[in-house]
Amino acid sequence: SMGLSRVLPFSPSRRRVALRSGIAVAFVAVLALTGCTPAASGAAENPASDKIATTLDEVSQEEFTDHEFTSLVAQVMVEGEVISTVTLGEEMTGFPITADSRFRNGAVAIMYMAATMLAMADDGLIDIDEPISRWLPNLPDADNVTPRMLASMTSGYPDHVANGDFVIAQEANPFRAWTEEELLAYSSASPRLFAPGKNWDYSHAGYIILGHVLEAESGKTLEELISQYVLDPLKLNGTVADVTAAVPDPVVHGFTAERGLFEDSTYWNPSWTLPHGAIETTTIGDMTSSFDAIVGRGELLTPKSHAAMISTDLIGFGAPLDGCRSCHTLTKEWTYGLGVFLRNDWVMQTPLFGGYQAAVATLPEASSPMGSVTVSVSVVPGPNTYTTDEWNGALQNYAATIATDLAALIVPTNPPPAPTPGH
Repeated sequence: SMGLSRVLPFSPSRRRVALRSGIAVAFVAVLALTGCTPAASGAAENPASDKIATTLDEVSQEEFTDHEFTSLVAQVMVEGEVISTVTLGEEMTGFPITADSRFRNGAVAIMYMAATMLAMADDGLIDIDEPISRWLPNLPDADNVTPRMLASMTSGYPDHVANGDFVIAQEANPFRAWTEEELLAYSSASPRLFAPGKNWDYSHAGYIILGHVLEAESGKTLEELISQYVLDPLKLNGTVADVTAAVPDPVVHGFTAERGLFEDSTYWNPSWTLPHGAIETTTIGDMTSSFDAIVGRGELLTPKSHAAMISTDLIGFGAPLDGCRSCHTLTKEWTYGLGVFLRNDWVMQTPLFGGYQAAVATLPEASSPMGSVTVSVSVVPGPNTYTTDEWNGALQNYAATIATDLAALIVPTNPPPAPTPGH
C-alpha cells in the first residue's frame, strides 16, 4: 500500500533453500523440546529464543547481501519481550544504521487510526456503525457510510491515489505539499465504483474522511487523538507525526529508482499519503511493540474491539470490478479487518513509499503455540537491488517478503500463506 507505482507480485527471494529448510527443521525440534515459552529473564536463557535470534540473524544477513540493500533493520518480539534485533548497512553513506534510526511507517499508522476509533468506541464516544452524516452531513453518501466501513475499506469512496491526474501531478513534483481538501477533490472527481458496503477497495481517501469524523466527534486533532489513545499509552516515544517531510534524527535515508534513476527520496513530501496527523516516522522497536501489544495481546482495546480489528468477517466479500485497481474477493489467504490485513492467522501492514519498504506481521497469542509473535522488517534498496521492471516503476516490497519468510520459519506450525499476486 501507499505507493504511486505499480506494485509487483511478491517474487521468491534469492535464498539458500537448504539453509532455511535446515533452520525450519531444527526450530521445530527446539520448540518441541522447550514447550515454546520464552524465558522471563531473557532470550539468552531459552533455546527457542536462541533459535529465533539465529534465524533472524541468518535470514537478515542473507537477504541484505543478496539484494544489496542500503540498510536493513529487523526485530522479533514474543509476548512483549524483544528476542533479537538486527541492524545492517547505513542510514546514509558513512553512518551505520541503528535500532533507534527513524523511517517512515506509512500504513502502520492506519492501524493506529483504527485502534484510536475503537478505543473511542470503548469509551462510549463514538458508534462506529452510525452513519457519518452525523459528523459530515454534506459529504456524498454520508447517510449510508459508517466509520466501520471507512476503516474496513468498504465505503466506496474512490482512492485519490488511483486518479490518473493526481498521479501525474505527484510524480511531477514529489516535494509538493498537499492539503487534504486537494486530495479529496481528486477522490470526488473519480467515478464512484460501488455503493457503500457493496465491495472492497483500498482507499487512502476513506481514511482521510475517517480522520475528519474522529476530529469532529472529539474536537481534537487527529494527531492529538492518536497520541492520546495509542502512542502515549504504549510509550511509543520514537513515533512522531509531521505533515512535512521532516524526519527526527537519526534519519534513515530513503532511496528509490521509481522515477527511472537512483535518487535520495528521504525528503519527498508525504502529505499525500494519509490523513494529516497520521503521517509518521518511527523506529523498529515502536513498530514491533505496538503491533505485539495491540494486535497480538489485545492490551489496548476491549476484547470486543480487539476481535473487531482482526475479524475475518469479510472473507468471501467483494468481487473484481472493471476500473477498480484492487476490488477483489477477500479470502482466508488475504482479507481485511479494521486498519490491518490478515493472511491466514497473521495480521499485517506493509508500507511502501518513496524508497522506504517495511512490514510488520503479528500472530495473535490465541493462534500461536508460543504466545503473541511479531516480526518487523524495514529495508531501503540500493542501486543494485532493482530488477529491470522496477527501474521502470513496478515496485515490490522486499521487506514484506522477508517478514513473511521469517514468520514461516519462526512459527512453522502456523505460517502465513505464500504471497499471492498483487499482495
